[in-house]
Order: sequence, then C-alpha cells, then structure tokens
Amino acid sequence: MVLDSELIARLREFLKESDLNTTTTAIVRRRLEEDFRIDLSEKKKFIREQVDLYLQSQFENAEEQEQEQEDENNEEDDQTAKIKSEETDGSDSNEEEEESERARNKRASAKKGSKRVNNEVKRRGGGFNKVCSLSPQLQELVGVPALARTEVVKQIWAYIREKNLQDPLNKKNIICDEPLLALFGVRSIDMFQMNKALSKHIWPLDSDEVVSVKSTEREKQRKHVREEGRDDPDEPKRKEK
Repeated sequence: MVLDSELIARLREFLKESDLNTTTTAIVRRRLEEDFRIDLSEKKKFIREQVDLYLQSQFENAEEQEQEQEDENNEEDDQTAKIKSEETDGSDSNEEEEESERARNKRASAKKGSKRVNNEVKRRGGGFNKVCSLSPQLQELVGVPALARTEVVKQIWAYIREKNLQDPLNKKNIICDEPLLALFGVRSIDMFQMNKALSKHIWPLDSDEVVSVKSTEREKQRKHVREEGRDDPDEPKRKEK
C-alpha cells in the first residue's frame, strides 16, 4: 500500500524535472503508476489537486525570490550612489543618482519584457500551460473568458495579496471578499480547499459548460423582463430575422 505522502513526494520530484508546456495530469498519473506499479485511477482527483498545490507553491517561491532580488538590487544601487556622492561634489552626486535611476528603469524594462515573452509562450503552450475555459464567476474575477490553469493560480494569488486577504494568524487561510465569496461560496477558505474549488471553474476549452459572462448577464436581463411582464427587447430582432 502506497502512502499519500509517498505519492506527493514522487509527484513533486517528477514535476521539478518536467516541462510544464508538455506535461499533463494524466502523464503525471501514468508516471506514478509505473514507479509504484499500482493503478491510480481512483486517485485522479487527488493527483490533480496535488499538481495545483505544487504549481501554486512554485509561483509563490518565484515571486518571493523576485522581490528579494529586486530589494537587493535597489539596496546595492543606493549604497553605490551614497559612496560615490561622498567622493564627489553636489552636481556629480545628482548625476550618480540619475545613473542609478536609469539602471533601475533598465532592469524594470527587462523584467517586463521577460514577462511578455513568458505570457506569449503560455498562450501557445500545452500541458499545464494549456489555455482553458473559465466559469462566469472566474471570468468576473480575472477579466478574461479563457486562461491557462497556471495563470489562473497566479492571478488569484496576486488578487489575494493585493487585497491583503490572507489571515494574519494563518497565512494558509484566505478571507473571502465579495468576488471570492461569489467564486467559492464561503467566507474563508484554506489553500488546499481553494485549489479543489478552482477545479470546478476551469474547463477544457471546447467544453459544453462554457458560458461567457456577457451571455449570462443577457439571460438575467431577459428573465427580469419576463418576470415583470414586459416584452423582451431582443424579441423583435429575432422575429425580423
């Protein structure tokens, strides 16, 4: 009998050495079945959830490292400018500050360019970077009808941090504001539950379940019109056709 902890450890090892543009949950499951020589058909949902948690942890680690590197670079720039300003007069000091500012802007531009390239790759990618359709509730939050699962996780966490929605006593718990409440249906949710809940809102691109936010809003308006006994404003157009 294979323990869940053993499956998780091997899953993470495999994902670390895999190309996320070509790797899928099915590939991960088959690899685990080969390694442990067991049938994991009943573990499909568990494996998908663990993959989501891994992708989420990778995003968080990358974001933290990026912020630490940026802080270090800014500190080095400030220190260099301070040393040079002590060795020169006031006019030279201003020039050094301008040079330091130009260096920061250059790094920021390079960083944005790198993100644009990564986003373009993800739009074309497959595997975990394959574009999926999103539920109307998720569309409302991220602003687009389709997105890669990895990008959904990133945007959700960016939103959580921007709105400061992590419980200060336990960072793994998320306090849901109105948009997240509409998405998850609860006032608070932990990281593991959030990944399970997100899976219900991410569908294959050609899924019959796909409904755009705009079409949903039109249906709501028509229902409201019918309840009030008024004529549907779109009805004459349909009859004319």
